[in-house]
Amino acid sequence: MISHLLTGLTNLASLPTILLMLFGMVIGMLVGMLPGLGVVLVLTLILPFVYHMSVLQTISIMLATQAGAYFAASITAILLNTPGAPESFPTTLDGFPMAKRGQAGKALAISATSTWMGGWIACIIFIGLIQLAGPLATIFHPPEYMAIIILAIVLIAQTGNIPLSKVFISGLLGLMLSFVGSDPVTGVERFTMGLPTLYSGIGVVPFALGVFAITQMVKMYGSRKAVAAVDLSQLGDDFSTQVRQGIAETFRRWYHVARSAIIATLLGLVPGIGGFTSNFISYGVGQKTSKRGAQFGTGVPEGLMSAEGSSLSKEVGSLIPAVALGLPSGLGMVIFIAALTILGLEPGPTLLKGSPTLPYSMMWVMAIAGLLSCVLGLILAPRLARITGIKGPFMFPFIIALATLGSFADANTTMGIYLLVIFGILGVVVRDLGYSVAAAAIGLVLGGTFDDNVHLTDSLYGIHFITKSPLADVFFLIAIYLIISAGRRWRKNKKEIARQEVKHPLMEWVFDLVMAVFSIVYVIVGLGYPAQAGEIPVVVGALAAVASLYRLVFDLPYWLKNRAQEPEEGPAVGESDAVPAEPTLEPGTEGEELSTVAVMTRMEHDEEPRSRKDRRQQNIRETIAILWFFGVAAGALVLGFEIGIPLVTFIYAMVNKDIPSVRKRLVFAISATVVTWALAFAFTQLFHLTFHGMI
Repeated sequence: MISHLLTGLTNLASLPTILLMLFGMVIGMLVGMLPGLGVVLVLTLILPFVYHMSVLQTISIMLATQAGAYFAASITAILLNTPGAPESFPTTLDGFPMAKRGQAGKALAISATSTWMGGWIACIIFIGLIQLAGPLATIFHPPEYMAIIILAIVLIAQTGNIPLSKVFISGLLGLMLSFVGSDPVTGVERFTMGLPTLYSGIGVVPFALGVFAITQMVKMYGSRKAVAAVDLSQLGDDFSTQVRQGIAETFRRWYHVARSAIIATLLGLVPGIGGFTSNFISYGVGQKTSKRGAQFGTGVPEGLMSAEGSSLSKEVGSLIPAVALGLPSGLGMVIFIAALTILGLEPGPTLLKGSPTLPYSMMWVMAIAGLLSCVLGLILAPRLARITGIKGPFMFPFIIALATLGSFADANTTMGIYLLVIFGILGVVVRDLGYSVAAAAIGLVLGGTFDDNVHLTDSLYGIHFITKSPLADVFFLIAIYLIISAGRRWRKNKKEIARQEVKHPLMEWVFDLVMAVFSIVYVIVGLGYPAQAGEIPVVVGALAAVASLYRLVFDLPYWLKNRAQEPEEGPAVGESDAVPAEPTLEPGTEGEELSTVAVMTRMEHDEEPRSRKDRRQQNIRETIAILWFFGVAAGALVLGFEIGIPLVTFIYAMVNKDIPSVRKRLVFAISATVVTWALAFAFTQLFHLTFHGMI
């Protein structure tokens, strides 16, 4: 173990690897400070580059990006009451009240120290648990993998106030998309419509870029607002003194950090839980066990330690199921596993035996990048906060350009751009309608593994796997219990969910109708394939059709009837559930679970406009943003990357009325055009892209 631990560290001691680690850490910090973007966006933008990196370089940049994001996300949570990521919401409960009292420096120091201390405690736990990863992997056979994938999708359903029918439709849609391409058993080409570019399946890169990056940019363009308002005056004049006090207090009360780190690390082992739930559970346990638990939410250091002790530790814990079983605990690990797959590495027993030092290298990247990002973030906190003043329309052309280039580079074919457009539109629609993008992403990533293990389970055990795989039975029972309990909670709060949910009734009907028709056609096409190639897609498609028809027949009529009973001139959708300026969690109250879930749900989406007029204007701007996105994609396809993307960017900047001054508009247009041309040129040269446009 000691030799593997030391070798894992020395393997990182090359200049390119170190530079990529530092680069990923800085990028993660920048993105972590931008509320609503999240680390998943930047990971998807990095994903196309891994084709040209070594394994160590890939894990360095991707894991360092994740490690760098977590303290950075707490900067805006503490200073602005605006979490950089949804899982940083518990940080606002005590961090922001401390900042309002003039203790922003102390709060930031407690956050930074707790983050890296919790991460390092998790690394110690990791060293012990990774010794059991090999034996753990040997007890998992095809039935267990099949069952735990189902459990992972069900667990994702627990992280939001979303109707079960929507969650299952989302997950099933991801599975249906994962079956496109060659069947792993028979080699039959499925659902490719005769297009050779789809024989290898639908890549996670255009999907992730479409539903995350493009969707987020469209929403930010529509809101026309800065990411957050910056007020540096609350940092105070004695920032350095407060930092020293915060560090000292964290070391004195280290047990609060240790408790949260242990809880979050263990929760990180559970596929599907992810960091979001871990942070809330760690904070809740801290509130119930601390002597000052009743004061949590008013600005007590113990509350901040309980929240931030879990930030990095749950990511370290999530490395174990990702490496040993190939199962993600959250969306960040979904993208990380996809990167390993691109490099030809199959997480599981093969990786552990073939590269025994690689897991330790991953741990060292988390430990080093976590420490450096906290130190650097603490030094630069007053300056980093200025980034939150960037408005959506100014970020739009750069992210769109990177997404277009990355989707093409994923498969070196124009199909990547076409898929980006499709998934970009799909992402905007499903986000507006409240479907679970997380469930769809996990379904797409795990669908191939699920298909393989269902085939293997059927060939090795048949129906008798139920009696021969007790561990799989346990996973199935847990999944069934979670489904039943979630159904009870949803029925209990059905009327309140109904008032929050239906923003676009006609669009709801159309989407569910399209999904039902698509699923039925999917089943009909699947029936035409050989039994081994078509049976699983047919079952999944049939379940999706049933769920869609259920929504059309039962759910939507109820919601529309409930909505019709609302006052005609009332608050905008979601206004009645607005998060208070200084939220608190009152333990033991009857509405605790619903209010917490409501807050969690709101943190995953942009704040809704407060009037019908504002909503109409935002919808118009989002439509314009989609048209600009189409323009960039069309420009790249017709004129090539080095001409089409900069040209559309220049036109976009020149007609952008968000900049009232013609002179400033011209300066921005020239700057944006130069940057996007440089990105396109670097991309084509680095990846040797030969596509120069259709004309």
